[in-house]
Amino acid sequence: MAEICPSCGAPLDEAASRCPACGGATTRRLAVFSGPKAKLPSPAADMPFPWTISEARYTVGEVWTHGLLHLTDLGIYFLAESDGPWTPEKLVTATAPNPNAPHRVADLSFYVPMNQVEAIQHRQRTSFSVIIRGQHKPLRLTPEGWATMDAFAARVGIPSS
Repeated sequence: MAEICPSCGAPLDEAASRCPACGGATTRRLAVFSGPKAKLPSPAADMPFPWTISEARYTVGEVWTHGLLHLTDLGIYFLAESDGPWTPEKLVTATAPNPNAPHRVADLSFYVPMNQVEAIQHRQRTSFSVIIRGQHKPLRLTPEGWATMDAFAARVGIPSS
């Protein structure tokens, strides 16, 4: 089916973004490309914890910081790069004395137990956040990071959207 220009009525080429007669921009309501969706890598469901997500950005108070997310079966560690480097030995010392209560690990790093996490959202029209006790904690991850976070949420039983 050939389309016509809404401005001048001239026939439009399927791939053109402008009318060849009047130069008016065209609006495509349907996607031109409909190839297969890319499959993002995520940890296998049977892979043992802990999992680590790099390049995470989150807020501490009113300040944005960046670092790692360290995902365990007990909770989520938000580990700021400025408090690191986060070696396996340092992670052992950062474990929570009471795994059921949130606590500060370092100046800009903290731990949130699973019983405090209500949901994980990463939809463009709602928010990119972890919902902790009814409060949205802004979170920015790479697409691979969100795929890992979705796998983590499915494994521990947290709603994710």
